[in-house]
Amino acid sequence: MIEAQVGKRYAEAIYGIAEANNKVKELYDSLNIVMELYKGDKEFKNLVDHPLVKKEEKKEFINKVFSEFEKFSLDILCYLVEKNRLSYIRGVVAEYLKIYYTKNRIVDVEATFAIEPSEKQKAKLIEKLEKKTGKKVNLVIKINKAIIAGGIIKIGDEIIDGSVRRQLDTVARG
Repeated sequence: MIEAQVGKRYAEAIYGIAEANNKVKELYDSLNIVMELYKGDKEFKNLVDHPLVKKEEKKEFINKVFSEFEKFSLDILCYLVEKNRLSYIRGVVAEYLKIYYTKNRIVDVEATFAIEPSEKQKAKLIEKLEKKTGKKVNLVIKINKAIIAGGIIKIGDEIIDGSVRRQLDTVARG
């Protein structure tokens, strides 16, 4: 609960600063990289979260690890360290993404199929989904052989289940 509140407050402030400096996309990309590292690297997560590691050490580490980032992104990360909020990075990034997606009219769509669709099929699906939603689609494909054939599309809270598995289950229930 606290992480979500802190994340929202900081994400809104950071987005506003990024927007004023015309750095919204750059910061979006940087925060995604930081988030992936935070989720996937235990040492990084431990360093960020550990209360006994001094702020200056954390800032030095961030500047070294993310040296390819532009100064603006590094300054934002160091600001989060200074305010003892880097450990809330998941909430900050999640909220920043929500703001970014809303303002840029982007929607995440998860599509699950029994087999990997071709690039042509993916392009056609994206085109149809963009027409349906009126937004740019960020498509994530998942493979699950248990659905037999067809597909399951998840757009936010809406699920469109056109799988053969669901149809068979419906027939079996009678």
